[in-house]
Amino acid sequence: METLAQQKITQALTTLGPDELWLFLTQEGSDPNVGLVFGTALSGRAALMLHPQRGALGLCANYDRGHLEHQGQFAELRDYTTSFADAFCAWLSELAPQTIWLNFSEHDALADGLSYGQYLSVERLIRQTLPDANLRSSQDLLRTVRGVKTSEELRHLQRAIDLTIVMYDRLLPTLQVGQTEREIQARMNALAAELGAVPYLGGHGGPLVCINRVGLAHRAPTDEALQPGDLLILDTGLAVEGYYSDIARTLYVRQPGEHEAPAELQTVFRAIYGAIDAAFAVLKPGVRGLDVDAAARTALRQAGQPELSHATGHQIGQRVHDGGTLLGPDWERYNAASRGVVQEGEVYTLEPTVVQSPLPSMIVEENVVVTSSGARYLSRRQEELWLI
Repeated sequence: METLAQQKITQALTTLGPDELWLFLTQEGSDPNVGLVFGTALSGRAALMLHPQRGALGLCANYDRGHLEHQGQFAELRDYTTSFADAFCAWLSELAPQTIWLNFSEHDALADGLSYGQYLSVERLIRQTLPDANLRSSQDLLRTVRGVKTSEELRHLQRAIDLTIVMYDRLLPTLQVGQTEREIQARMNALAAELGAVPYLGGHGGPLVCINRVGLAHRAPTDEALQPGDLLILDTGLAVEGYYSDIARTLYVRQPGEHEAPAELQTVFRAIYGAIDAAFAVLKPGVRGLDVDAAARTALRQAGQPELSHATGHQIGQRVHDGGTLLGPDWERYNAASRGVVQEGEVYTLEPTVVQSPLPSMIVEENVVVTSSGARYLSRRQEELWLI
């Protein structure tokens, strides 16, 4: 059976035309795309290359060669002892590509794997060896390789999503008035550990835990405690073998004598639910990300909710917020990612959030995969406002 790295290499090779070479230059793990495509990291300076006829090629320091040989994903390996430049230029001259794809990008941070210094260095070596070679950004190639998941990637993602649902199922009965945001986050981190998953920390120590009256934002939890009448918003990603889910839920703390949430809160929840339905109905191969976002945005407005202040959804994978096509509006802040075209095999969140103050804010976030005919839920949907 093919390893995940072999699946990604095969996928990446299909993006190349004749007389092209995709070059990954890395040192001390500097380019995260090396891990994405080749499933490895290296200490010394290395050139990992994809050639449409010869497959995956690796030039590494002599002390890294055994590591790559053991992994077995390269069709050919060469090493150097004293001069990377001499070994690289000799191999490049032999391959003689007309176009060389490099991992730099003005628009996609995850595709921008070359530092400026590395770019200058490799450009100089290429120009002295192949002065007429065409150097191009690999951002569009990486959008496909990062976004379109292989069968092994989908297996990891489904496991991460399933464990996130289990975590929420186990958490809900334990929530009660008097617990602080910080205590709830600690419980979620503990549950993740019990399930053998790794929580996304996001610079906040773990899952987002936000009592609505304290404020909905990407923030660390506080020592504010749950009170009757509160809305509690939980948002977390769990990783399995390096692949993340991203699922959010909203809960209501009942006041004495209440059996369900007030009607005005249920109205907001149903509006979000309907906006997810609208985005899901449009999400299919060939549509632009901004068209999916427009469907959710329109549904929220028609339900009397405020304008969505961010994208409807993003891709997940080796990161909670993965690169490539975004389900968002055509705003400058998104660097044209929303103009990208949805492809079969991509995995997205759907999270048309209502953010308003002092009125109720809510997040419901689901994970879906794009199929040949549309989309399919990977997460079990939140069908109603959860109650504490």
